[in-house]
Amino acid sequence: MQAEFYNIDYNQFITILGTAHFTRRSLIEAYEAVKSLKPEDLAIELDWKRFRILNYMCISCPRKQNCARKCEFIGAADALGNVNANIWLVDMSENEMHLRMQRLLRQYQWKWSYLSYVSSPWFFRNNDIDEIQLWEEGYKDQVLRAYKQRLETLRQHAPHVWRVLIDERNTIMAARLAWVTTQRLKENKQPRVLALFGAAHIDGIKELLTKPELIKHNLERFSISFTPPMLVKRIQVEGD
Repeated sequence: MQAEFYNIDYNQFITILGTAHFTRRSLIEAYEAVKSLKPEDLAIELDWKRFRILNYMCISCPRKQNCARKCEFIGAADALGNVNANIWLVDMSENEMHLRMQRLLRQYQWKWSYLSYVSSPWFFRNNDIDEIQLWEEGYKDQVLRAYKQRLETLRQHAPHVWRVLIDERNTIMAARLAWVTTQRLKENKQPRVLALFGAAHIDGIKELLTKPELIKHNLERFSISFTPPMLVKRIQVEGD
């Protein structure tokens, strides 16, 4: 399937929220963004398998009513309630990421878990400061600088991992986000799209959405076959 986009800056139609996974602040911000924007389309950095796993973890958790460490993606989906809204799962699957990394460096026998990655203290901490706590306290710029430093280290020491985790995922997520927005524009509707991504992806996705020709270029350069995002539909319940 061809990815068809308009030659426009898609950022004008999309509210993008950068998050730190499983933090109280990101969960609150996700709730507030949904309640304020009232989006018709919510795009989140998950695929169907991870969405189901995280939902099940919350449903089966005895502390679900008072949990402050729920994944912000699931929190945003919950905040929609029973309304006529679309939840779009825009990320690559964990299996696809793994296969693409293996193709880039076949001699590595590399086992990787997305869920352990996003919840691991490694990405949020260094030897000197607790970055989760800094994020909770609102020092996002400082945390983002630390993120970028670690991503640069990853790029230097494991370029095949970095390319898939960052460049290729940014490309497919931006492509799917632009596709969702294009569908609304084709209906002659003013899009109300809210997108939640890990903070490490924000700059790259926004840059791609500014110039959609870059998305097409990257899809070809990385040999990514475009497919639309998975749709999870919320239907309004009478009386809500």
